[in-house]
Parts: sequence; structure tokens; C-alpha cells
Amino acid sequence: MNGAELREYELVFALQPGLDESAIASFEKRVADVISGQGGQNIVTEPWGRRTLAYPIKRYYEAYYFLQRFAMPPSGADEVERTLRFSEDVVRYLLIRTDE
Repeated sequence: MNGAELREYELVFALQPGLDESAIASFEKRVADVISGQGGQNIVTEPWGRRTLAYPIKRYYEAYYFLQRFAMPPSGADEVERTLRFSEDVVRYLLIRTDE
């Protein structure tokens, strides 16, 4: 696979505020594993910490935020979104392409 087939993405996701450190680390690792399993390369992960939400989501007023930048083939983006959509720990997420 050459570099031309990889696209750059940014993913921001917010996790439930009641999770402990090990659950947060485990979810971070699971997302990184999905990215690498789809042929992607994790460039950087930035934990933003616990922040107050602008409005309640699923009765939560706070969430743990993370930013991940990575490169992967376009076909892998669907699998990353599926992992986030079906996880009960995720309050919200946004996946965008940054190389356009």
C-alpha cells in the first residue's frame, strides 16, 4: 500500500464521565486497534480531559474528550464509525477528513 491510498482524518470523541481510568485507556486502545486493523497509522492522540458539555447529552453534563489524528484507507473509516456508534461509552463523536 502506498501513501497515495491513505487519507488523513481527525476524530474527536466524548466518553461518559463515569468511566474509570482503566476503562478510558481500554477504549482508547480499542479505537487505535481498529485504526491499525484497517491499515491505518495513528499519528497522534491528545486527551483533552473532562469538560462540561454545552448542553446535556443522554443526561450527561460532562464528558472525557479525545482528539485522534490518523491516516488510513477510505474503506476503514466505516469500521471506525461503526465501533464508535455501537459503543455505550461514547456520548458523541465526529470523524472528518483533513486532507481535502
